[in-house]
Amino acid sequence: MRLPLPACLAALALLAGGCAAAMPGYVPPSEKRDRMIAAIQTGGGFDEQGVYHLSDQEKKLDCRQLSGSMTIKILQMREAPNRRPPTAIAALAQNASRPVKGTTTHGVDIDADYAKDRARLEAFNRQLAAKNCRTFDIAAQLKPGNTETPRPVGEAKPKVKAGG
Repeated sequence: MRLPLPACLAALALLAGGCAAAMPGYVPPSEKRDRMIAAIQTGGGFDEQGVYHLSDQEKKLDCRQLSGSMTIKILQMREAPNRRPPTAIAALAQNASRPVKGTTTHGVDIDADYAKDRARLEAFNRQLAAKNCRTFDIAAQLKPGNTETPRPVGEAKPKVKAGG
């Protein structure tokens, strides 16, 4: 008995669909995927008062890495007054596409972005102090007209040796 071509195609489609439904959400193991999952930051973020709390990965950064991150962010924040706000059409388009594309609100409200960046700098500075590193005078670094390379101020506190 020979089945007509449409019936064969329908049966083949049902078989293929059945295989796909056997393991919904299955993703084969991959070293690259495992590395990407391990790199995802955990913890941290902003609380209700707008205070930034470091992620687990940020807490592991050493003095040099924290200072470097702060230097870059300070230089970026100095340029904030030169940024123009997005047009109403651009902001509307970004807000409308956010639920579909999963984009962020970054760039829509420059003042809110600046406040978040400032809160993150404060958290990094607290972490520098907790690690007995030199800290930044954030207010002086962000003062209008300051064009000097951002540098930590003061002396590093001596490290306390364990068991000593």
